[in-house]
Amino acid sequence: MKKPFTLFLILLIVAFLVTWPYYMYLYETGKINFTQTDDEDYRGIITFCDFPHWSVDDPIGFNFIKKKIQDFEYLHPGVIIEFEPIKNGNFYYDVNDIIGNSKPDIIPITSDSPFIYNDKLEPLNKYLDKSYKNLLKEDVLNRFIYNNSVYGIPLGMYTSILYINSDLFSKKEVEVPQNGEWSYEEFTDDMTKLTYQEGKKEKKDFYGITMYMERSYNLWGFLMADGANIFDDKGMVLFKGPQAESGLKKLIELYSKGAIDPVSFSGDYGKIWDSFAVNKESAALVDESYKVQYLKYLENKNKLFQFDIVLYPEGDGDVPITMSPKIYGYGITKQSDKKKLDMAFKFVKFIVDSQENVEKIGYIPVKKDVPITDEIMKKIDMAVKYTDNIPKNWHDKNIMINKALIDGLKNKESEKVILERIQKALN
Repeated sequence: MKKPFTLFLILLIVAFLVTWPYYMYLYETGKINFTQTDDEDYRGIITFCDFPHWSVDDPIGFNFIKKKIQDFEYLHPGVIIEFEPIKNGNFYYDVNDIIGNSKPDIIPITSDSPFIYNDKLEPLNKYLDKSYKNLLKEDVLNRFIYNNSVYGIPLGMYTSILYINSDLFSKKEVEVPQNGEWSYEEFTDDMTKLTYQEGKKEKKDFYGITMYMERSYNLWGFLMADGANIFDDKGMVLFKGPQAESGLKKLIELYSKGAIDPVSFSGDYGKIWDSFAVNKESAALVDESYKVQYLKYLENKNKLFQFDIVLYPEGDGDVPITMSPKIYGYGITKQSDKKKLDMAFKFVKFIVDSQENVEKIGYIPVKKDVPITDEIMKKIDMAVKYTDNIPKNWHDKNIMINKALIDGLKNKESEKVILERIQKALN
């Protein structure tokens, strides 16, 4: 019984002595590597926060993301996406608050998010090859680039537009602009007609237009109506000159006619929304375009009047131009675990890749050749094309400019004085 085993052992030793030099040769020439590798993907918790993405079927706005999480976890066993909904409408306050010591791994960003510029996010260049970049519309990815690094992956495009109460327009025999386009003269005339009082004993005021001003880009469509630019020939940021002055004069005129709902100056977005959507006191609301899907939901449930959307009025510039952060997407906060970073990117890519669903949550697709089927969304697509990108790191400057405008309008100052306020804010 021992002889077969002894023979086997001898043969094994001989085989080792014969083959070992060959394996050493392969190792030394780099044709084989004995280093152990661990190809196992990250398993664990990835934290993620996001704003609501409303749709006609989802008035709460989180089904889109929850479905993405469910599908991703199924495809990646051992990965748990811990989701924290952001329910408040104020982007900057909320995300600044939650990006402290217990920061989420993935956060929503726009092209003016401070986190792109203050070293809070991971650069993502290594994950983005040329084929992916070629799928995107022109300049989309550039909105998330700072110092040659990409800090965000885009989901969809948006801008500021005017929502109108078609019933109030009809009641006052004001024609809804054809194809969503109107001249500034028509706009001013219509807003004046839609500003009136009703009632004998208890009078109720109605206004042409309402808008949130303080931390938004809603005013720029009026300020740029006459072709004002915010860059000079050298690429320096400015807002001055004849076109800027005349655009501001148009806004002052609208205010002097009483057509702007006073609640617009309150800084309370909830009151502004209610003035238009609930109390029906304003004929038009300036707001971000992705909220169209929530209004559609209300309209379908008979909780709203018939509404439509129109573009900013055209002044001497002859186009309904405005300015907006324009791109909504996601960034990944600083990570010490490379595998976790890799998995976080996979999840972000999983969210944004299916662009056919983006229209249903109110965004214009960022990828080329994705058709837009809804007629209102086609108008929004046109508005996005007329929207200029904001300058780099513009968020704080925009807030200061808005404050200068609000104070100037309240104090009934001239366009020249308000422009001086703006220049002080920029310098």
